[in-house]
Amino acid sequence: MPARDLVMSCRRFALCFLALLLCACSADNKPAESAPEAEAASTAHAADKIAWFAGSVPQAFEHALETGKPVFLYWGAQWCPPCQQLKATIFRRPEFIQQTQLFVPVYLDGDTEQAQKYGEKFSVYGYPTVIIFRPDGTEITRIPGGMDLERYVGVLDVALNTLRPVGLLVESVQAGESLDAADWRLLAYYSWGQDSGKALGEQTLAQVAPVLAAACPENLADEKSHLQMLALESWLGNEERDTGLASQYREQLDRVLASPELSRSNLDTFMYYSGDIITTLAPSGGAQTLRDELLVPLAAVVADASVGVLTRLDALYGWTDAQLAALPEGASLGDADLAWVSGQIAQAREGLDTYERHAALNTIWQLYHKIGLDDEARDALTEGIEVSKQPYYFMSGMASLERKAGNTRDALDWYRRAWDAASGPATRVQWGSSYLLAQIDLSPEDAGGIRDTGRAVLAELAEQTDGLHHRSALRMQRVSRALLDWAAAEALEAGVFDQRQAVLATLRSGMEAVCALQSERPEVCDTFLVAEADTADT
Repeated sequence: MPARDLVMSCRRFALCFLALLLCACSADNKPAESAPEAEAASTAHAADKIAWFAGSVPQAFEHALETGKPVFLYWGAQWCPPCQQLKATIFRRPEFIQQTQLFVPVYLDGDTEQAQKYGEKFSVYGYPTVIIFRPDGTEITRIPGGMDLERYVGVLDVALNTLRPVGLLVESVQAGESLDAADWRLLAYYSWGQDSGKALGEQTLAQVAPVLAAACPENLADEKSHLQMLALESWLGNEERDTGLASQYREQLDRVLASPELSRSNLDTFMYYSGDIITTLAPSGGAQTLRDELLVPLAAVVADASVGVLTRLDALYGWTDAQLAALPEGASLGDADLAWVSGQIAQAREGLDTYERHAALNTIWQLYHKIGLDDEARDALTEGIEVSKQPYYFMSGMASLERKAGNTRDALDWYRRAWDAASGPATRVQWGSSYLLAQIDLSPEDAGGIRDTGRAVLAELAEQTDGLHHRSALRMQRVSRALLDWAAAEALEAGVFDQRQAVLATLRSGMEAVCALQSERPEVCDTFLVAEADTADT
């Protein structure tokens, strides 16, 4: 997934269902991990100020039952820019820190032992995720990123006092039952993007969101507008969307844009979907008009010094997206717009503090790349490599730039350097598999190198306790598909075909050795480097 798409997906985050939690890993008495030890030792990070529960995840839920407090579970990773953004904004605020005293706050880093196994059991989608549970382990809601402090705290207040989880609220709406204002607020600010079927069940968001939007009372203007924009987002992302609904969604969008309050409240939609909105909803010749309407709330946030720098940069990205979407195909920003965007970036960079720099530089280099200033993008990535404690994230960005520029050797070198610099078991699997996938794609003739990298990644997995789960398992499934395509490519000479099949045999054997070490045999063990037809026969 492209870096920006990944960040957008993560920022609209949420987490999972946890009824199975108390029976998971009952013998595991290792801590859920409060703030990472290295981070705690090196800096007074905001997350360290929260009284994160010091025991294991099951122990946290036992404590919740004893105290009657709900559980606030945060799943993150030190390299993840949206995680850094959350910790640089909400988690640093005294109001939020004070509110966490009403919960049992649990921090689970994706690189801690068995963390990926927990993530699999909890149906975690990605970093960061926040989910609220009753003391008995019943999921109440998932909270998205990108909200301001007041709204974030407000959702937590609702979660503290709610009796019904989001899944039951959806069922009530579909049954025609009425909800109170707090219920609608929980639905409006639920993190739908990472539901994983917990509240939606077998339904899709494209099916449910319009029903919620239509049922929400008109007097709850803020909540209704959020649900309407949620329905619009799901419609935009549906390749089989009903184009006959375009006028309806345009009318709803226009009502939101006509209200400064609702526009500001729904800023996330404009920051992340402005380009799609223009290309999909603007009639022929109307793209510039819709662009101008979308630019108003975005530009207002960019210019608002009272807004956090990370949000201003996201708004600037949305502003740029809207400008480019309204241009003819192949056209670029004019000199005046380029100068303005560059000036806004420069101003934002001057005010960055230690907590903000990682997330900000990630947005900045992508902004520069988006407007065609790749030299400036490289400068931002270089700064990230030099100042970040997780330089491998920016090394991967550098690899992406070189890849797009056609510099294959440089791209592979950066992918390798990123893997070498990565730390943490799950993170190393992620970056190692990224390098392996790059080799398969960019250097397919190097069978020996591909074999050696594959063996090295599997060797690291073999050293982990139940490491072949969730994100790591998904990465290996992706590697499997790429290797199968690589070994079955058309027009291969007989010798090359045999060589590639030998690589597959070696890596199958290596995976089986990893699988033998797992306490439970993951599904990937039976599908790794096995063609679909072969899988169906077994």
